[in-house]
Amino acid sequence: MKGAKAGYIVFYTIGLITMVAIGLRCGSNDPQKTQQSENQQIERASQFKNLHDTIDYVGMQKCRQCHEDKYQSFKKTGMGQSFDTAHKAKSAGRFDGHQLVYDSFKNLYYEPFWKEDDLYVKEFKLNGQGDTTFKRVEQIDYIIGSGQHTNSHMYAVNGYIYQAPFTFYTQEEQWDLPPGYELGNNSRFTRPIGIECMSCHNAYPDFESSSKNKFSHLPSGIDCERCHGPGELHVKEKQAGNIVDIENGTDHTIVNPSKLPNQLKNDVCQRCHLQGNAVLKEGKSFFDFKPGMNLSTVMDVFRPVYKKEDAFIMASHSERLQQSKCFKSTQDHQTFEPLNCITCHNPHKSVESTSSQYFNKTCQSCHKEEKEDELVKCAKPLSERISINDNN
Repeated sequence: MKGAKAGYIVFYTIGLITMVAIGLRCGSNDPQKTQQSENQQIERASQFKNLHDTIDYVGMQKCRQCHEDKYQSFKKTGMGQSFDTAHKAKSAGRFDGHQLVYDSFKNLYYEPFWKEDDLYVKEFKLNGQGDTTFKRVEQIDYIIGSGQHTNSHMYAVNGYIYQAPFTFYTQEEQWDLPPGYELGNNSRFTRPIGIECMSCHNAYPDFESSSKNKFSHLPSGIDCERCHGPGELHVKEKQAGNIVDIENGTDHTIVNPSKLPNQLKNDVCQRCHLQGNAVLKEGKSFFDFKPGMNLSTVMDVFRPVYKKEDAFIMASHSERLQQSKCFKSTQDHQTFEPLNCITCHNPHKSVESTSSQYFNKTCQSCHKEEKEDELVKCAKPLSERISINDNN
């Protein structure tokens, strides 16, 4: 009897704990309460006022009205040129008769060509006698990538966006299959371009949430609000005449990444420069991260770990920076500011128009006695000093 009684006690105790847990779980499932709680946490954690989900995005042209100089400079950067409609001025590709791409696994050829200012690609197959046995032609609607490293190409079918199977690699000055299409993995014209891809290569688009890859509107390149957050409050305050002297204070209506704590500062860049398998938190989307937030509140990014120094993931710049001696040694340094992405990279100015002296002087702020040609080498491991083809 004692054993039976003890069993009943254990059974009812487990049942009571389960009921309490279910009750707590159900209580936390109220979307409105959960959202309010998250908004409060964000507001408490950040001094900036534009992180609340009631603040809307206004678009780059609205920013341009007051920041014409920054607009013109930013549009020349890789981010500012990350995406646009397909036209000759946007393309970095060579069209001098050497633009033929061959997939030896599927015995398919791809030849991009222009008709006036419209870009097309012809897919075709040849038999042993050199006769064309199959041909398909598609018009290219968009070019993705600034051309500093690559131009890849997309086409639209009733708003559904797909990648086309050819890419121009600027450093090698050659056409080839896109990343991921090699070694028999050519999906031809069927690879859908969804919101995860588009949310890092462009300003936020108008996306049909019930679809996998349908967009009602696509902007032309990454814009100001990807790094500064939604601008509606900032614009309203300025239009009302509430001007902040930013030489002597901080304008809290818009995020200035340089004013963020170092981890949040890096998270602005890591949102798109930390390549891996991004797993969204429950109820989150790729639109939910805003500058000033902790990236881990929206997603976890799982990355492989390589033991060899020269093995790395292509677009995981932030992770590679954090492996460097300079980054590690400055995080708790009493004299130097913690190293971060914008220590060296001015996001408003193109790298192509920035002299090497600028980067050397940045290094010399800590390494005063180092030779100039050795300075850049210390900041990154061997893997970063290898020529790469990031898709931008």
